[in-house]
Formats: sequence, structure tokens, C-alpha cells
Amino acid sequence: MAVSQSSDVDLPADAPFDGYGRRVFLICLLGWVLTNMDQSFFGYAVPKIMAEFNIGLITIGQILSAAFILAAVSVVLVGLLADRYGRRATFTGCLASSALLVGLQGFAPNLETLAVLRCLAFALSSGLVPITNAMVVEAAPARYRGLLSGLLQCGYPLGWFLSSLLATPIMQNYGWRYMFIPALAVVPIALILGRFLPESRVFEQSRKESAKTQQESAVKRVASLFLGDYRKRAILGWLAFFMFGGAYAGTAFYFPTFFQQVRHYTPEDATILVGISYGIGFLGYVAAAFVGEFVTTRRNTVIIWTWTGAVAVLGVIWIDQGYYGNMIWFGLTAVFFYGTAAVLTTFIAEIFPTRIRATAVAVVAGLGINVGFAIYPLLVAELVGDRGWQFAFTITVVPSLILAGLFTLFLPNLRSGTSLEDAGAIRQAT
Repeated sequence: MAVSQSSDVDLPADAPFDGYGRRVFLICLLGWVLTNMDQSFFGYAVPKIMAEFNIGLITIGQILSAAFILAAVSVVLVGLLADRYGRRATFTGCLASSALLVGLQGFAPNLETLAVLRCLAFALSSGLVPITNAMVVEAAPARYRGLLSGLLQCGYPLGWFLSSLLATPIMQNYGWRYMFIPALAVVPIALILGRFLPESRVFEQSRKESAKTQQESAVKRVASLFLGDYRKRAILGWLAFFMFGGAYAGTAFYFPTFFQQVRHYTPEDATILVGISYGIGFLGYVAAAFVGEFVTTRRNTVIIWTWTGAVAVLGVIWIDQGYYGNMIWFGLTAVFFYGTAAVLTTFIAEIFPTRIRATAVAVVAGLGINVGFAIYPLLVAELVGDRGWQFAFTITVVPSLILAGLFTLFLPNLRSGTSLEDAGAIRQAT
């Protein structure tokens, strides 16, 4: 395994996707599915929580925003820890502890306790973003890195879909609190996954080859993202993730409530509609990963997906064609809008060197998206109270998706499969 002088460790383009790589990918994907399943329970429970604690949508927005603010900090800390001490231990700790805190939400005696548990659980869950993306990028041959990184993002719709299968019968028979109990089963699963997850070979080799990496402070690693060749990519990437994250947070956890209040569906029908639509959205993640890898560049795919997703959102909120018509529109939203994540994250993971890759994913992608997460739920909740759901979504989400695509337009238009070691080509493309 070659190591360049710049510590850009990479697998050759023609390297086989061996047993080690397959194990890393499958365990990271399963961990991402499970943590998204856990976190989505809260979204399905929002209407019931509002009714039990006699609160409005703005209070829910405050809880979501507080969780996202904490996650913006935690995702950077976890990325730094993963770059310094390794990916495996941080993966296990984040997955197990976040699952435990989700399970405890079902026993919360009051709103304050529920809010604290929600914030801590989401913050720890967000730590899996830099860890899983860095590990998959480092384990994949260059030619298939984007495809595998994109397929990793399928954990999001699969987690929401799996959650809906559990949430609907549990909510019908036992109430919203029992929806959170399945998360407790993820704790031992996380420990088992951590036992079988190998440490990143690229990370271990980079640590051996560069003593400087071990001595480099966290402040210097973060600062290096905004110096020289990395600065333009870091700033534009951050803005793209901020806009995308804001649009996502302003919709995803609110859509079950939207379908109940605007389309007048029962909680069970709304949950099923959202869950099946996310199942449909899985195809969009796969398609985005495939198109970005083999048809055009990932930059172009992001632009196509975000702008098409903006049109799909307008269809969801303004065109009421009955239950199955709404399911189709929301399915298209999941395919293109949410499916953008299958290629957007890969931008960051593949154009930064090994020594700061997890840090880059944490600061540029994780921090950017979580700042958007923190602002938009409150903004949407305020606008819903003043002008209604349809106006709120139209004025916030649609422009944000358009801007996310626009900022991406000025990111490097790299050919898929570009070696991480080929820093010259990356700089030239920039």
C-alpha cells in the first residue's frame, strides 16, 4: 500500500474489493441504518408528543434545533477523535450510546427529560457521519469509492423505512412511548458490530508513516481545511451542506405532521405513507450513486438531484392527488431531494487527505449540515404558525435546494475514480 509524501493514502483504482473492504462497508451501512432508524422514531412521534405535553410546533422546533446545535459540536469532536485514536472505537461508542439514549426517551417523565435525551442521542448519532464515510472511502478501490460511499447513504431512507414498519403497529397498540423501546436492542448489536469491524488499514498506515499526524493539534487540523488548496472546497462545501441540511431539517421531521394536519390523515396512515415513500427513495440513492460514478460526475449529479428535488417538494405541498398520489410525490422527493446525500458527502470525503479526512467530513459536511439543521426547524415552525405549512415549505426549502446546487456548481468537477493521491489533478480541477 503506497503512501505519498503528503500522506494521501489510497487504494489503486484496480484494487479488488476484498473481504476486508466488504466487511467495512456492510458494517458501516448496517450501523448507519440502525442509527437512522432510532432517530426517526422521534419524527413519527411528534404529533403524539405535542398532544400529550400540550405543546405547539414551535416547541418541537426548539427541541430539534437544540439537538442539531449540539450535534454540530459533537460531530466535529468525534471526527477529531476518529482521526487521532481510530475509527473503530468511536464507531462502537457512538452507535451504542445513542441507541441507549433513544430507548430511554420512551420512559421520559416530562418534556424537559425527553428534550435532553433527544439532544444527546442525536448528537452522538451524528458522530457516525465522519466515521462511516471516512472508513468506506478508505476501504474502497478508487474506481468504486463514489459508488460505495453513495450506497452508504442509503442507510438514511432504509432506517426511516424500517422504523415505519415498527412504529405503525407499536403506536396503534401501545402508544408513542413504546416506539422507542426497539432502540435498546441496538445497544448489544452495536457492541457486536464493533467487535467485527476492522480498523481502517489506511488510517493505521497513515499513522505509522507520519509521526507529525500524531503530534498535530486539533486546532491545526481544522485550520488546515481553510488554508491553501483546501480553502475554496471547504467554504463552498460548507455552504452547500448548510443549504441542503437546512432544507432537509425543515421537512424530514415535519412531514408526518404535515400529512396529518394538511392532508388530514391518521397518524398510522401518515406513518405508512412516509415510510413507504422512503422505501421508494432508496432507489434514488442508488441511482444517484450509480449516475455520479458511471454516467456523469458527482458534481453534476448533485445539481440535477437538488434542482429536481425542489420541483418534487413543490408537488408534495401544493398538489393533492389523493393518498397514493401524495405517496408518489413524496417518493420522488425522497428519490431526488434526500437522495442527493448519496453523492454530496462523497465530495468531501474523497478530496481531503487521510490525515484530516474524518475532520473534513466533520467540519465541512457535519458542521455545515447541522448548522442548517439548527436554524431551519425553528424558522419553518415560526412560518407555519404565521402563514401555514405550504408557504413555509415553499419559501424556505425550495430556494435552499436551488442554492445548494448552485454552490456545488463551483466545486471541483472531478472525474469519478480520481485517486486521492493525485493532489495535482485535484488542484487543477479546482
